[in-house]
Amino acid sequence: MLLGILKNKVRIIQIAGRRSEMGHLSTHEIDQMSMEQMLRRLEEMREELLQLRAQQALGGSSSNPGEFKQTRRSIARLLTSINKERKE
Repeated sequence: MLLGILKNKVRIIQIAGRRSEMGHLSTHEIDQMSMEQMLRRLEEMREELLQLRAQQALGGSSSNPGEFKQTRRSIARLLTSINKERKE
């Protein structure tokens, strides 16, 4: 049982280590995306936020303390642009 928990913890940390390649979005970048790209990117960012939360819950320290906030804000920017497109 304990071994399974430790394997999951290691896997989450390994996945969290790869997330920094993704980067965060500016409004200018989002404006150039199609609706399909925005939706795909939204799912990726939500997955990244989930990994950050899991890492934080397990007591791991992130390499960039502001990454949690940046990810949340990128998600908010995406949602704002998606809703704006849908209303048009």
